[in-house]
Amino acid sequence: MFSTRIGLLGFLAAVQIIISFADIDASNEIVTIEPAGRTNSSATFLHVGVERFDHLERHWKYDEYVSNFGLGASSQIKGKYSGLITVAADAYGGAGGTGKYAAAYPGFSYSLRLNATVPIDYFGLFATAMDRENTLTFYKNGEEVFKFTGLDLEALRLEHLGNPSWFQRNGLKANPGLAYVFLNFFFTVPYDQVKFEQTEGDGFESDNHTVGSFTKLGVTQ
Repeated sequence: MFSTRIGLLGFLAAVQIIISFADIDASNEIVTIEPAGRTNSSATFLHVGVERFDHLERHWKYDEYVSNFGLGASSQIKGKYSGLITVAADAYGGAGGTGKYAAAYPGFSYSLRLNATVPIDYFGLFATAMDRENTLTFYKNGEEVFKFTGLDLEALRLEHLGNPSWFQRNGLKANPGLAYVFLNFFFTVPYDQVKFEQTEGDGFESDNHTVGSFTKLGVTQ
């Protein structure tokens, strides 16, 4: 297990930002950040599904919710959310400014435990209104393998700040000091559980949870 503050590489215009952990603890996790404004992944997949939360109740806490990630009853990718809270789209979350999104709050974390018949080595999400206390932890067989926090995104470029789908009366993006980014997590060893936490402060909002097995990291903008 490791957690590290990320030095974002490059910040080259019109390309994905790619952060690699290949030189840390012999790990090969890779995190990529999609170009500003994107709410889904540009990676290529052998198998993939997306949970958008739009069909769920608004402002509701689910002790358990089983998702087939939009693939139907015969889906090869399923997962059980425990403690999930859903919220109607607002300035803090909701891809495209519509539907619902998932949220964690201090003292109210939630988790996703996967039950798939294909290897799962990818997770992605549209992370919104991110702050330092937003925390994602990945597990394999109950053991922590990787942790990522909002602190890792402090160096983001200005175009990633503010809600791209929600504007204030003055025409500026809502929450202009907070990050709205689609994050891709690629693993060399499949994971089977993700925990979403807000350690203090406000909330950890996210949407378009994407699970699958990847073949390519993605393309430039």
